[in-house]
Amino acid sequence: MNPVKGKIAGLTRAQIYEIRRRHIHKDREIGTRLSAEAAQIIGPDINPALNDVYRPQSLVDDPPKPEDVTLEMLLAAQCHLGQHTSLWNPMNSRYIFGVRQGIHVISLEITAAHLRRACRVVQGVTERGGLILFVGTRVGQQRCVIEAAKRAGGCHLFERWTPGALTNGLQILGSCKLKVVDEFDREMPGYGDQLKAMPSLKPDLVVCLNPVENWVLLHECSMNAIPTIGIVDTDANPTWVTYPIPANDDSMRSVQLIAGVLGRAGQEGRAERFRMAVSGEVLFSASKLEPPGTTANMATRGAAQEVHGNAAGDAG
Repeated sequence: MNPVKGKIAGLTRAQIYEIRRRHIHKDREIGTRLSAEAAQIIGPDINPALNDVYRPQSLVDDPPKPEDVTLEMLLAAQCHLGQHTSLWNPMNSRYIFGVRQGIHVISLEITAAHLRRACRVVQGVTERGGLILFVGTRVGQQRCVIEAAKRAGGCHLFERWTPGALTNGLQILGSCKLKVVDEFDREMPGYGDQLKAMPSLKPDLVVCLNPVENWVLLHECSMNAIPTIGIVDTDANPTWVTYPIPANDDSMRSVQLIAGVLGRAGQEGRAERFRMAVSGEVLFSASKLEPPGTTANMATRGAAQEVHGNAAGDAG
């Protein structure tokens, strides 16, 4: 019999935990002492605080602006990695730079150009008060989709798309609550009765981070003349979206970078709209809704006229 096992078998659970805690504390003290000795040997010229390192949360919390995107940034985010050559779609040949170990390599110059074009589209939509829908249904895309939608003042979807939500929106989305906002995105009360008779709201632009799984959504957008932006990998069909962005849709860093940049573009468009609204300049036309007081007065006058007409008919 092993004498060590015999000693452990005679101890209680609390005593075993105490022994483990002492060993862990002792190892930490030894590690701290060795680190201090190594710092004295290396010298004070070595800075322990490293700034130029990869922080995964930075692409979501503080994404770069569209004008700050570089080819090195896209390369570090693995945007150039495509699918295997056996899975490629021939319509993506104009986006492919070459082949490396059986994998298609996407041209980052084309990716940067298409990303800047998509950013201008997003910025123009938010600047004119449009509604943008950000869609990302893969695992891990939830946070970047939500943050991009918050910056652009739009909506987000990270679950399965309900077929018919656009083509048959009155039946599927008819019970959804609508609200009226001004040029500063502030809710305006008093329009509840008028909104009940309005059809379901449709987005002005859809940003899809994984078009392969959401081809039903893209098909409905094309049927309703809704422009779309999508990350197109080498195995996807670029004609599914209006403004394709050739990039790697499997890498989380690539998706977070592109979603963050598009959200930042939407944020800049909203800021420009707020700045012009302060000076009294509005680029979009107001909805065909009557002011709350006007609608109530018209209804009151209509009811009064109807009662008066009925009374006159009875008298005649």
